[in-house]
Amino acid sequence: MVGGGITGLTAGYRLAVDHPEIDVTVLEASNRPGGYLRTGPLDDPMLDGLPIDAGADAFLVRVPWALDLCVELGIDTELVSPSARKASLWLDDALWPIPSPNVLGVPLDPETVAPGLLAPADLERLAGDGVPDVPIGGTLDRALGTSGDLSVGAVIRACVGDRVFERLVDPLLGGINAGRADDLSCAVMAPQLLAPARSTEGLLAGLRRTAAVADPAAPVFHSPAAGMERIVDALVAVLGDRLRTGSPVTRLDRAPDGDTSDRQVAGWVATTASGTYRADSVVLAVPAHVAATLVAPHSDDAGEVLTGWRHASVALATVAFDRADLEVPADQSGFLVGRATNQESSPLMTACSFAGSKWAHLDHPERIVLRVSCGRIDDKRPAGLTDDELVAALLADLATTLGVEAPPTAVRLERFPDSLVQYPVGHIDRITALDGLLADATPGLLVAGTVRNGVGIPACIRSGTEAAEAAVAAATR
Repeated sequence: MVGGGITGLTAGYRLAVDHPEIDVTVLEASNRPGGYLRTGPLDDPMLDGLPIDAGADAFLVRVPWALDLCVELGIDTELVSPSARKASLWLDDALWPIPSPNVLGVPLDPETVAPGLLAPADLERLAGDGVPDVPIGGTLDRALGTSGDLSVGAVIRACVGDRVFERLVDPLLGGINAGRADDLSCAVMAPQLLAPARSTEGLLAGLRRTAAVADPAAPVFHSPAAGMERIVDALVAVLGDRLRTGSPVTRLDRAPDGDTSDRQVAGWVATTASGTYRADSVVLAVPAHVAATLVAPHSDDAGEVLTGWRHASVALATVAFDRADLEVPADQSGFLVGRATNQESSPLMTACSFAGSKWAHLDHPERIVLRVSCGRIDDKRPAGLTDDELVAALLADLATTLGVEAPPTAVRLERFPDSLVQYPVGHIDRITALDGLLADATPGLLVAGTVRNGVGIPACIRSGTEAAEAAVAAATR
């Protein structure tokens, strides 16, 4: 395995547990495993070493892969769920409650929409079934088609209108991926929308029918109480000395022909600063642009595909304030920031979560802890600022949105350059084409990670699981 983030660790774990007869080595370039999963205390003695995530702070329960892994690792009893379920939107220089119930920002009941958030025509449309607009003289099939991928924007705009998309859906889905939901694949980012949007009953009718049989009290997210890095620690404990940190792979070469010293001919040789490793198959669990540099010498076409994905750079500031200087609603998990018409005058922040309101175990009697995100695919301002400048700008945004002007008691800033893959329409077909190119030109060389199924933790764990099985199949052909 090349890469010791959650995908590579999962792939290595699956091989170690499911195929103990196979030798597996996970090579991680940095001195710590886990990639973007980082947990640690803030520099504030009042917080008593409270573990607070510096990256992702939860995983979705709706899909099985992360929860199933936690159960298998024996840490499911340590999982907690958010205590606050409400959230808000910063739009038009004010905070608006996000309507509930909703699916990815689409309100299921127009009565829950705050007055003034949407126009009367939008509310009227939300009261209907969400059947797509049909072109004059056209048919429903022509509106959204019957198969294939579409952008999230195309689906939402057709079914419930532009303002619902721009004011409610794009801040949520675009914020999750630091992208533009008009450009993002619905099949990847919101697959639960495609079938009802294309059905004769309509998007809203289909979503309401699904919501009617769902348990409204069921948790949406989970996280270990000790932070998301707890999952990393549990995987590392199983891998043991199979994990080698501080081992960046600088090149991959085909193994010399005729080397039959092992069970079968080793297909690849990975070169690191400390030595070389032979392998029957290699999983590249690294960002797409990193994988491209290792793949391109063996397949120009596959390398070109890998370099074609765009990535957004983001940053996350964890900020603590004295509770006397700031109060936040106990029933609110935080707020998202909508896209402004004039980007240069808009806030840098894209989201702010209230750690103590969201997670009961982080509710501190003396401190309010906020996690403030920034960076979008079309907003490069954070990358052009020094750390001090970026923190100052985010503190100014907090003064504008929450009214807090007192100095924080602690600040931690983490930058994640080129970290969030942008999934264009047709992404799944592109992955299929990449796999075909690799199978033809570089048998035994596999690509895994966020580039495949999404940026969420469950998607990465799924990718690692599938990559492990593919590696076994490639090695035993």
